[in-house]
Amino acid sequence: MDEIERIKSRYEERDASATLTGFWSINNPAILHIAQERERRVLSMLSSHSIDLSPMRVLDVGCGFGIEYPNYLRWGARAGNIWGVDLSLARLRHAHQRLGMPVVQASGARLPFPDRSFDLVVQSVVFSSIVDDSIRRATAEEMVRVVRPGGYVLWYDAFRSRARDPHFRCVARKEIANLFLGIDWSFATLTSDVGISNRAQRWLGGWSLSLIDASRLLRTHLLGLGKKK
Repeated sequence: MDEIERIKSRYEERDASATLTGFWSINNPAILHIAQERERRVLSMLSSHSIDLSPMRVLDVGCGFGIEYPNYLRWGARAGNIWGVDLSLARLRHAHQRLGMPVVQASGARLPFPDRSFDLVVQSVVFSSIVDDSIRRATAEEMVRVVRPGGYVLWYDAFRSRARDPHFRCVARKEIANLFLGIDWSFATLTSDVGISNRAQRWLGGWSLSLIDASRLLRTHLLGLGKKK
């Protein structure tokens, strides 16, 4: 099985598991807390760079069920300017039929768009699902190719984890810089260890989540905004 088929099969297995889909739902208070923290940090980062999404063409690489689509609209992007790409046809059908998101079935390593055709290209926990170096590099190169000079790449993914999953591989800050040549990055750490946060919420209550975040010791993810030279 090649890397693309492995990734596709892995996500099909995850989607078929009620336990996994239930855990990662925003009905889980710990997951909702993580999503809200990330949204606040993204909005702060966009504001600090004076980025207005309203005229921008946005591409979501690995859009899945289109969970991020309502976020882009809240952040100011226009519905007709947002596109999603994913390997899973079932996920894309959901994104298009339930949300009206324009979607294309494709690999991030071979994006079916012309050079310089987007102002903002986004990836959220996609690269940690890619364990093959060549596919990681091809996906990064494609993301850089389709973003215009002066445009942006928005990154969110794990830089460390306690997990021992052969289908999961973290992405360090140095690797991101090496993969995305020609991109100037600014990064922030966020998202406290999800397993610990989930247990703390169940045992101690929601107040414990902000306390864990404030400690900064258990952060596992990087939020990055990169500008193409």
